[in-house]
Amino acid sequence: MTLSGSVTRAKSKIEGRRVHSDLPEKLGFRTSRETHAEAPAGLFTLSQLDKTALEPAPINPEWVLEGDPQARCKNLSVIGDDWTAVDHWSCTAGKFRWQYFLDETILILEGEAYITDDKGVEYHAVPGVTLSFPDGSAANWHVPEYVRKIAFNQKSVPTYFHKVCRAVNKLHRFLFK
Repeated sequence: MTLSGSVTRAKSKIEGRRVHSDLPEKLGFRTSRETHAEAPAGLFTLSQLDKTALEPAPINPEWVLEGDPQARCKNLSVIGDDWTAVDHWSCTAGKFRWQYFLDETILILEGEAYITDDKGVEYHAVPGVTLSFPDGSAANWHVPEYVRKIAFNQKSVPTYFHKVCRAVNKLHRFLFK
């Protein structure tokens, strides 16, 4: 083993975890190599981010405020009778007012957007930023050029129902240890 090989391996570890050199490609930053994988016939959903797989998902024309924003989307997974879904979404330049009918948390992967809430607070969404939008809210989006995100969507649940579910789960764990 050479010293340079040891240094390379040492540099590729961060806090004991191996850094994957193909991570940017898996996140859709590069598409030079095929990233599709056959999903095994198991219990879990296996998906990969692939910008080329996004399909047209037009924004409601009544929501468009300026320009001609073109949205594209691909569902990555659905859990529990459409209770929870994860989507890969992108949009070209424009301004629109998005209405949220689910609780949604986003992670920006590429590009940027300026998102303004109904109190007038503006959020600058850039890669690595997460934002959460509650069911029933709305936000004005200004996409200067392009934005791409992962959206984690979930049907909202009343607080009292959460408490009932926690109690049932606790009882279940106690009875069926």
